[in-house]
Amino acid sequence: MDANAVTTHFSALAAGDLAVVRVDGPGVCRECGRFENLLLDIEKRGFASILLDLSSCGRVDSTFAGVLLRLAERINRRPPGAKPLQVAVTGANRSIIELLDTLCLDDLFDRVDLPPAPDLAPLDIADRDRSKEEIMALSLDGHERLAALNDENARRFAQLLPLLRQELARAGQRRAGQPDPADS
Repeated sequence: MDANAVTTHFSALAAGDLAVVRVDGPGVCRECGRFENLLLDIEKRGFASILLDLSSCGRVDSTFAGVLLRLAERINRRPPGAKPLQVAVTGANRSIIELLDTLCLDDLFDRVDLPPAPDLAPLDIADRDRSKEEIMALSLDGHERLAALNDENARRFAQLLPLLRQELARAGQRRAGQPDPADS
């Protein structure tokens, strides 16, 4: 990671059956692995509700939006009899709302006003990043899911998807010690 890159801080707090995830900084590709890991850890803990607090998140890119889409899909695929999970978003600024609307993700989660802060206790969740290759795979997966939502998204990401696939394949070849065809 670039030493000059802005690092987003994620905090997880809880009160009873509510988990609050605060995103402090930009929701961008390089941060999506940490965000995905945090959400997966919180889901495993069996909360009934997750509130995503984006009030300190200035912007979100499409890869980060893909993490939100994966979360929504996991919620919808919960097995019968599993404890239901509700997710709401609070504090999203106009540009984030517009991006979610543009990508047809605006109805995935309820948007709520920031409620009065209950007595929240920090959750002890490790801040685990992923490798560059894993983040590329998350980015590709998120963009494929976004493209599958509708024709407009498919057109929007038509040029990006082959590039992401190619970059991921190159990363896999480098990891396997194979020469990169682009270097020929």
